[in-house]
Amino acid sequence: MRHSQYLMTHDGYHISAEEATEALRSRDADVFRNIYNAYGEELYLLAYRWVRDHDLAKEVVQGLFTHLWEKGPALTITGNLRHYLYRAVSNRSINELKRTSRHVSDEALQWQADESSLHDVTDHLLLQKEIIRLLQALAPRCREIFMLSRFDGLEPAAIAEKLGITLNTVYFQLAVALKHLRTHLLNGKKLE
Repeated sequence: MRHSQYLMTHDGYHISAEEATEALRSRDADVFRNIYNAYGEELYLLAYRWVRDHDLAKEVVQGLFTHLWEKGPALTITGNLRHYLYRAVSNRSINELKRTSRHVSDEALQWQADESSLHDVTDHLLLQKEIIRLLQALAPRCREIFMLSRFDGLEPAAIAEKLGITLNTVYFQLAVALKHLRTHLLNGKKLE
């Protein structure tokens, strides 16, 4: 089997496009559940990157998996399963943005057509997923502050106001989170 058609996730689950197609056609609930568990989180991150709304991103992913289950007997997945799922979530996200009359930039639509960008986004989402995993070791408030800063794009002053804490607390907690990530992602080295 060609490498591009055979995929292994970070948790060791692997399935080819052909195996996924066969499982969906036969409505194999175990394989379907494994696909959801292996890709659901990164698909949510991708959908959120498009729609910038947590609930809507969840709906996009749930809608995709509902579609896969309902239309499974008629589907044929070719190529790489992760790429197929990424394209499907991206298409659903764009359709949702259009449906709600939100702006879809030309740059976003160009990314949709550019295969090399898909690999960059895959790398970005896998790193983001690893960062989220590493953040689980932090205190809840520290994790919340980091996610508001880095994932929701809030400025430190806005975070302080939103959480009712001092600006110094925000800066301190961001430093704690960054030190933790640097220690675990870069073995303590600083980014240059």
